[in-house]
Amino acid sequence: MRSSLREGVLNLRDGATLGVTLVALVATMIAGAVMLDVVTATRVVRAEQEYLDAGGDLLVAISSGDRPVDVPACLALQGARGVRAVAAVSVRPGAAQIVGRPESSQTLVTATAGVLDLLGVPKLAATEVVASQAIADRWQWTVGSHLQLDRVAAARLGAPAGVLTVGAVADLGLLSEGASTGVLAISPPTGTADGCWVRIGPQYREDLHAAIPAVLGETGTTSVTVADRLPAGPLAQDPAAAFAGRTTRWAGAAAGALVGLVWCLVAWTRRGRAALYASLGVPWSGGVLIRWTEGACVVVVGTLWGVALGTTGAVVLTGAPPSLALDLALRAGAVALCLSLTLVVAIGLWRPPTLAALKDR
Repeated sequence: MRSSLREGVLNLRDGATLGVTLVALVATMIAGAVMLDVVTATRVVRAEQEYLDAGGDLLVAISSGDRPVDVPACLALQGARGVRAVAAVSVRPGAAQIVGRPESSQTLVTATAGVLDLLGVPKLAATEVVASQAIADRWQWTVGSHLQLDRVAAARLGAPAGVLTVGAVADLGLLSEGASTGVLAISPPTGTADGCWVRIGPQYREDLHAAIPAVLGETGTTSVTVADRLPAGPLAQDPAAAFAGRTTRWAGAAAGALVGLVWCLVAWTRRGRAALYASLGVPWSGGVLIRWTEGACVVVVGTLWGVALGTTGAVVLTGAPPSLALDLALRAGAVALCLSLTLVVAIGLWRPPTLAALKDR
């Protein structure tokens, strides 16, 4: 056994040109399969992230007949399974004027503190507000800019009075179209609001659709409607199904099968060498070990090199997330290695007829 294994390694060393060529060919096929799968999976992941950034994981609950939603009941959802953030939100279009800007009818958005988690905004001080991107561009506001709302309107709407500071600029369109041109102020967790905004884990969507009305106090005469923030459409496709159903997930298996077939071709072209070993008295088991050693070394080294190349290429050239690229590359490489080694083992068991192969040689 030791002699057969050593003979296989020496054959690869002495036939360095062919060995390196075969390893490079295997690495190229594996790297191509890895990059193809990683690029496809990255597109699915990015589409999902864009969907979530646009509000794909938000549910909006409102009462029928323009009845307000009880704020404490809305905030009670925070402890429900699958709920990541909750905020009671009210939007008042053109409700206040900005001091120093005559005839400016400013939309005012008031919401409980949970809205900061929805928007990805850090904690605000009592005198700080969040300006929408549209309003910040219109009035040339940045973080640290000062403004003041009309005192009468601010008192009526429960907004902070006095000089306010822009604590952050965010896309308030995530809450609603009306809020996209507003100024957001944090309101106390009491009273009523226009609606209840809930950020959820997508896998709990159906359960929360059914549970939220009961928590908000739906009765036989008062109904609560729960809707997705984004309407159904191309963005609402199930990313998990798209990820699991991608055809390129089998690229590693295809590459492994192709590598095995290439080695079958190599074994056929080297049948004279196998016959020569038999004529020199090498038993069948010894010849099998020689052929297994040659094939396994080429396949293992080529696969490892291909996985490294594919992962690096996917991250550098396409900007794929490194963790995703590495995970998919290792999976594809493992599948390709198992399948190609299986074919190498199978073809290694075959020894051509000695006399006929010697004549061909």
